Amino acid sequence: MYKAFIILVILSAAITANAQHAGYSQLTDLSAFKAQFTATAQKTTSIKSDFVQEKNLSMLAEKITSKGKFWFKKDNMVRMEYTSPSKYLMIINKDNILVKDEQKENKINTKSNKLFQQINRIIVDCVQGTILSNPDFKVKVFENKSSYLVELSPLSKGIKDFFKSINISVDKKDNSVSNIDMEEPSGDNTTIHFLNKEINAILPDALFAAK
Repeated sequence: MYKAFIILVILSAAITANAQHAGYSQLTDLSAFKAQFTATAQKTTSIKSDFVQEKNLSMLAEKITSKGKFWFKKDNMVRMEYTSPSKYLMIINKDNILVKDEQKENKINTKSNKLFQQINRIIVDCVQGTILSNPDFKVKVFENKSSYLVELSPLSKGIKDFFKSINISVDKKDNSVSNIDMEEPSGDNTTIHFLNKEINAILPDALFAAK
């Protein structure tokens, strides 16, 4: 259940930078980037976008591609709705999580499980821009002409069981997240591309009903 939840969320998401991040150079002044990134996050009250998710499994020659809609609203509200090839819905509303497919739904309260609390925080930190302050990761930042790349290496054992690394691409035009790539210890990886982003759109609270 945990692994399926994580993969379907961050999907929600490296160690030697020059070898693994071709075309990027490492930032030496993290404080300036952090201040800039945090300032943008504080001004961001909502995000609405399409997304394309690509899943690469070592046992399959072809990647699995899914599409859907994504919404984020302060504070701590996320809706991720898969529309193809099958329907799947995940909503986070503070401590409450709703996961629903065409056959059943599950409701979870993150207060009852430390791992869910960590995953919940990662998801929100990634889209809200506060991931640089998450103590569960070692952070490195790289850049090229058009984007920053935030490399997250897990430090806590619970997170290490699911993630080898999480790399977040940040568009320099508006400091918003454009891609999240997650590599699992098995070698499988999942990448989410955020498209047609609308920043600070008016979003009704009803979108995030999780009870």
